[in-house]
Amino acid sequence: MAQVDMASADREDLDEILKIDMHRDLDAPRARVFEALTIPEQVAQWWGPAVNMVDGAEVDAKIGGRYIVHMSGENGEDFSMRGKITELSPPEKLVIEFTRTFEDGSSRSTVLTLTLTEQGGGTRLHLLHTGFANLELRDGFNGGWAHSMQHLADLLAA
Repeated sequence: MAQVDMASADREDLDEILKIDMHRDLDAPRARVFEALTIPEQVAQWWGPAVNMVDGAEVDAKIGGRYIVHMSGENGEDFSMRGKITELSPPEKLVIEFTRTFEDGSSRSTVLTLTLTEQGGGTRLHLLHTGFANLELRDGFNGGWAHSMQHLADLLAA
């Protein structure tokens, strides 16, 4: 990967660098894919990278509703991705703002936008995740999203 001079990049360049933008073609109708994104039992089946075990999910599918995924890491540490739904347009779009609070009391938010487009008999999922603080976090999530999209495709194919 090319080196990026984070100190000299302007805000627009940083926003472009510190995002994940991927597409996945899924062999399922758009409404079915949207269900998999918003029904807690289904979210728990596809969410997360291979190194984490999902212990459950909570989804209150309304604007302002919570979106929480409980996980156990490979070292046995329990943690959760905690967010709130900021936009919901079934079966087309879901936007979640995730906020992480750090040990020093500071917090940082990222925004996940999932857009579904009908494509033939299937669905194209566009995933855009923005607001990462640094390349290391972005890269970690990028790998996690690649695994999650494969798990989602497997769930929908079953």
